[in-house]
Amino acid sequence: MGSTIPRAHCLSLCRRDGAVCGMTVRGMMLFREFASSPRDLDRSMGARESLDDKLAAIRALRGQPLTHEQKSELRRRISDRSNLVVAAAAAFAGENTLVELTKDLETAFDRFMVNPVKDDKLCRAKIAIVQALDRMENQTSDLFLKAATHVQFEPVWAGTEDSAPPLRAAAVIALARVEGSRCLPLLVDALADPAKDVRVAAALALGAVGTESAGLVLRLKIRLGDRDPDVLSDCLGGLLTIDPKENLPIVTEFLDPSNEAACEAAAMALGKSRLPEALDPLKRCWQLCHSDELGQHLLLAIAILRRPAATDYLVERVASEPEPIASAALSTLRIFKDDPRLRERIERLVDERESPKLRAEFDRHFR
Repeated sequence: MGSTIPRAHCLSLCRRDGAVCGMTVRGMMLFREFASSPRDLDRSMGARESLDDKLAAIRALRGQPLTHEQKSELRRRISDRSNLVVAAAAAFAGENTLVELTKDLETAFDRFMVNPVKDDKLCRAKIAIVQALDRMENQTSDLFLKAATHVQFEPVWAGTEDSAPPLRAAAVIALARVEGSRCLPLLVDALADPAKDVRVAAALALGAVGTESAGLVLRLKIRLGDRDPDVLSDCLGGLLTIDPKENLPIVTEFLDPSNEAACEAAAMALGKSRLPEALDPLKRCWQLCHSDELGQHLLLAIAILRRPAATDYLVERVASEPEPIASAALSTLRIFKDDPRLRERIERLVDERESPKLRAEFDRHFR
């Protein structure tokens, strides 16, 4: 073969007098000879990694000790233009507490705040970064404060919608860890946020702060009320975290079956508290309840107390109550299906009752 024509020359196009001149026939033949396969052609054109390739490369790092080269590769992923790649890399860094990547994560967060609607749809990268830094117990309150007050309206059908509530919620939790009672003003504002997720996070954060002032904020909130029972439940739970003895009577005030939403919220707060003193109020409320749905929630609250006396109470319901109530109690006991001794005890009771319905219920939940 004669002298080699450079690829750049073969591929060049020039304009002369408005006419486009392409490669010569000889140049085309040489290029085809050089790029004899699709793989060679991809290499010659500098093929880029696809989004799927980048995400797969991050997943491939799981479950193995990271080398210095792999950490460098992860750092490169955090600087990627794609918010999905950055979100995956940040999540991996957080799960593995790679604190040496902190600065890279902070830089990426600032980058996605410049043009957030275009570059970070649904706040995916920013959420993952905040969660990762929080898992690393990072003390960068400035970043968390930016995230806690960020609002990002994105176009949706017939208008716009704020996509940042999960980001604000994650940041509120992180700020409570870093700042403690110093972030009370922000937590008060968050407790009035339009988004339920942020109000829930604020209630949890106030409970974690644990001061008398935080308790008073929660107490005011439950008196004012909230349109979402989950927010009320976490406010009541926060009160029980701060001072169980003083606040138990306040929480039990809401155990009124005539107000099912508030009653359910209080029951879940009492159940999650795991306080032994919560059992008797829950039992009394269940005995007064005439709603099957609310009754199921009350039995579940008793179950998640995870106290021996509470478990015994539910087992007794399986043994002695009419079939519908026994079935409801049996359903709540499924959270103990991995306890072999309790499972055997319940199965004996089910066998003694000789009820096909209870047998089917047991097999569904305990097998």
